[in-house]
Amino acid sequence: MPAMYRFAAILLVLFLLGACEPTIPSATTGPQQVPSAVPPSAKVESTVPSTEPTAVPAAITIASPLPEAVIGSPVTVQGMVALVPFESNLRGRVYDAAGAVIGEGPIMVEGSMGEENKPFSGQLDFRAAAAGPGTIEIAELSPKDGAVLSIATVAVTLQAAAAPAGAVEVPAAGALATLPLHILARGGTPGDEVVAALLWDDGNVLERTYTLMSGEDGRGLLVESLWWQADVPPLPFPPTQPATLEIRTADGTVLARQQLTVVSWDDPDVQQVTVYFLLGEELQAVTRIVPRTERIGTAALEELLWGPPPPNLADFKTALPLPSDVLSYPGRGAGWGPRVRLLELTITDGVATANFSREFQSYGGGSLRVSLISQQITRTLLEFPTVQQVVIAVEGQTEGVLEP
Repeated sequence: MPAMYRFAAILLVLFLLGACEPTIPSATTGPQQVPSAVPPSAKVESTVPSTEPTAVPAAITIASPLPEAVIGSPVTVQGMVALVPFESNLRGRVYDAAGAVIGEGPIMVEGSMGEENKPFSGQLDFRAAAAGPGTIEIAELSPKDGAVLSIATVAVTLQAAAAPAGAVEVPAAGALATLPLHILARGGTPGDEVVAALLWDDGNVLERTYTLMSGEDGRGLLVESLWWQADVPPLPFPPTQPATLEIRTADGTVLARQQLTVVSWDDPDVQQVTVYFLLGEELQAVTRIVPRTERIGTAALEELLWGPPPPNLADFKTALPLPSDVLSYPGRGAGWGPRVRLLELTITDGVATANFSREFQSYGGGSLRVSLISQQITRTLLEFPTVQQVVIAVEGQTEGVLEP
């Protein structure tokens, strides 16, 4: 190649190499702007984790009562939920030092389902046999199977229950109730006759006379289901409306009074449950009407525990312990109440576990009675398609339950 061409080629290579060299920013002129390959409207997320902690609020926070507070009945419970639950409803419980449930009730949340950080407030009635340590528990339950989804507790000091002159414990104040009306009331003198009167706001009246039992605290005790004397109620049936329940002595003195709302049988907010009582030694299905609820299995068992419906002209019976069994049971312990209560019903993978209070133990034994109790509970729960198997527990224990 001629020298002239070689020289031109060398110059061309040097020119091209110089054009490809990066521009190094001057230290005196600051950082240079380099055009980005990402359009200005695109969002670029950093892959470097944040060093700042993220605060995750507790699902349930109890603000009142404070830890170790001395509380009497009823106790006001307040707090916050991170997310409003189904039907804006939580379950409240009071436990004594032994872990027994001595009070339970609904706690309402101020908000609609799914809203965040909303307050809750409510009152829980309880009856402590003796002063001492206790626990307040607020829980969110699954509407599907009653499982606990979230829970909060606070340790408190319980005051022993006072003995008021008279009180209606069931129905609770302001409750929705259907007929027959289940009543648990205290007051008066054991053996005295009293009148239980249901007074509707529109002037309708339903009343019957009963004899007071001797309660566990020595006062008069009424545990009954109020209904008309005949099998068929008078027509027209009173429509849904507020009413007052009064327990009166023979001379008209009011021993106890409670305000409630009585829901008519033709109200759209009622539903039927089927429970099983006994005719002789055979199980017989009986239909009861209850306020509409998501916890229909619980409602059915609670109806079963109240016993055969009045006036019971067909002579239905039950093998489950009634208040007369509980109060006369030789093995009853301190803190026992006057009747068997359902503490909790859970349904998981088709298995329903019915957990009853300690008073359940007063059935007294006997292989036939044990078998009939088991059949009544099992048949009542097997009416529901979500239940394929039934387990019976007492205070959370399944071993040794219902032994002859």
